[in-house]
Amino acid sequence: MTVHDARMAHTPRLSMPDVSDSQLRSSEPLHRAIHAAHHTLRDASVDPSDLDAIIYVVQRRQVPTRWQSARVAYALGAREDVAAFDVPGPRAARSMATALSTPGEPVRRVLVIEAEGTGQPSASLILG
Repeated sequence: MTVHDARMAHTPRLSMPDVSDSQLRSSEPLHRAIHAAHHTLRDASVDPSDLDAIIYVVQRRQVPTRWQSARVAYALGAREDVAAFDVPGPRAARSMATALSTPGEPVRRVLVIEAEGTGQPSASLILG
């Protein structure tokens, strides 16, 4: 398994306002997530359409669920059938990504994004 790091479910087409990077404040977690994801994919020379899953780390339980992972997928231009998950906590996200990217399984490229909270946003690309 290969992991690329950069610092800084089926996903239907969402009918939501544009979530492009330019329309979000730079302090918003979604903007930070998109920015970190772009850097990671660029550094790993992976196109967003090549992603099989996107996991977004949430800091606390969301009620109602915001599905930030789906918003990131949409902003990146990922495939419509990319699996998108919001997972509470980095440990659970890493475990899920490792399980999804097991060699021999159909999921080969998993992007894990952590951008909530006050820390530096990060995205990791896990290649199975």
